[in-house]
Amino acid sequence: MDSQSERKLRELRLNLAEVCLEGRVERLTALCRNPAGDAILTMVNSGVRHLALSKAEQAVAERCHRVLSVEHDMGRKVGAYMGLNLFSFPQSIERTFDIVDVPIPLLTTVVKLLLSVPPFFTRDGMRKRSLAHLEATVADLHKATKVIEEPEFCEALLEGFVDGFNLTSVYGEDVSLKTLAIQRADLIRAYLKLKNLDRDVILPPRAEDDPVIRMGILCPGAASETAALRGHLLGLDRSVFHVIAFVPDEAAGPISANFGDIAAEIVALPVADIAASADAIVAEGLDILLCGANLTNTCKFPWTLLMAQRLAHLQVAMHSCPLTTGFPNVDAYINGELNEPPDAEKEYTEQLLLLPGSSNHYAFAGENPEPLPLTREQLGVPDAALLLVSGANFFKIGPDLVDAWARIMEKTESAHLLLYPFNPNWTTHYPFKDGFLRFIQSEFAARGVSVDRLHVIEAQANRGPILSILQVADLYLDSFPYSGAVSITDPLMAGCPPIVKEGKTARCRQSAAMLREIGLDVLVTRSLDDYVTLATRLLNDSSLRREMTEAVLDIAEQQAFTSPLGASVGEFLARALADKLRASQP
Repeated sequence: MDSQSERKLRELRLNLAEVCLEGRVERLTALCRNPAGDAILTMVNSGVRHLALSKAEQAVAERCHRVLSVEHDMGRKVGAYMGLNLFSFPQSIERTFDIVDVPIPLLTTVVKLLLSVPPFFTRDGMRKRSLAHLEATVADLHKATKVIEEPEFCEALLEGFVDGFNLTSVYGEDVSLKTLAIQRADLIRAYLKLKNLDRDVILPPRAEDDPVIRMGILCPGAASETAALRGHLLGLDRSVFHVIAFVPDEAAGPISANFGDIAAEIVALPVADIAASADAIVAEGLDILLCGANLTNTCKFPWTLLMAQRLAHLQVAMHSCPLTTGFPNVDAYINGELNEPPDAEKEYTEQLLLLPGSSNHYAFAGENPEPLPLTREQLGVPDAALLLVSGANFFKIGPDLVDAWARIMEKTESAHLLLYPFNPNWTTHYPFKDGFLRFIQSEFAARGVSVDRLHVIEAQANRGPILSILQVADLYLDSFPYSGAVSITDPLMAGCPPIVKEGKTARCRQSAAMLREIGLDVLVTRSLDDYVTLATRLLNDSSLRREMTEAVLDIAEQQAFTSPLGASVGEFLARALADKLRASQP
């Protein structure tokens, strides 16, 4: 953002805050329902909250806080809350009113403001605090829909929820999210009912003598999820399973090409029309409906809205969902034994189907890209330097991870770190890059690590350039608490030893599960200190590092982590279907 744009943005923010302080509901409603877009949310989403406050802005923010604290008029109180959100994130604001008292014309915007957590975190404990705020907010919204039956109120609240909920930046906390998932699922199903989109079809009994299982798959578009779903289904017994791949009509061609070797049929769904899409799925008379995409993040994703309904006898999610879906209509969840802790069943509303070993097997569509010759000089890294690399996503990089990296760099003065955090599989737009990079640079500087030892590259068109970088790297640093998954396959294929930290929940154990399955337990750590110690030891012991590199190269030749799981998955699904049908009999 240039200085002129920043100045105009700050001026507009102050003007909006003054309107909010007036507390006139009709004027605030006009701002929120402007045909050009909600002015309050547009400002909030501009990134302006990441800018340090001037004295004038601090004064206006304090006025908003004072009105919010002492005012009794609900219009002025809610207006002040909206104004304060122009300067701060909601987890830092004490809400002094109940959801049920918000004027209905403002309710959708207020709900979205309540759900708007930061995209990244710069201080210890901020992510935990944001998650706690999000959980409390969802609990309040869930309660409000149960006690207030007024249709206009419920519609405004549910519209705000399904548009505003986003779990991406707070997945990283290594804690149970089951209660949050269940409440989210209830709210999504209430939204479907309100919009007359809920189907929950009563399916005809399955013919007992039919040897063929009709299975539909909701195909993802992201390359990582596509690789995961293909890794689960390649090798499926096609004499037993008749697979129908459902793809969104808006991207039918590219996505269909990824599943032509798995599916007997490809069906394009009109995803802009959820009811018509649901009807099209039901018309296929499916025994099983499996979704290969993440159902647990945002709410209006078409596959989420479809899997929330009963459209097949058995409905199944997999580890592309980082946690339980919470949906009563999702019956089973596929994961690996090594991915889950011993008491994992209590974290799922679904039946947990645990494959032997790790479930993180990936089969990329098309030909594997060939890495091109690359030199350290082309990367801006001295030949004599030790090169650390991480593809940890922007949303996974928090203060604890950055501090670990800075400690490693501090202990090894010749080390450089190269990051590629803007993975297009997560989002196509990263609007807060500058602030994010300034944060990492400041943390490194605090430990005396020069900024010229940090290198960041943009998203690449394919994996080829990444493999080229990893072939000249010395170590790969995985993310924690939320671990890598498909991203770990690249350093393994390139022979670059990855350092990983094993957590408690499944999403924080993926990389560890992969390494344990292929016999690289020695690269798995259990604490932040051990992570730093192992990385530092390998950087400073060239013979040990060479030994680890050779071990990884041996594994890469075997490519055990890319072997498909279709045969095992087929057996588990057939058994789960039989159990479900048996349990549903009168």
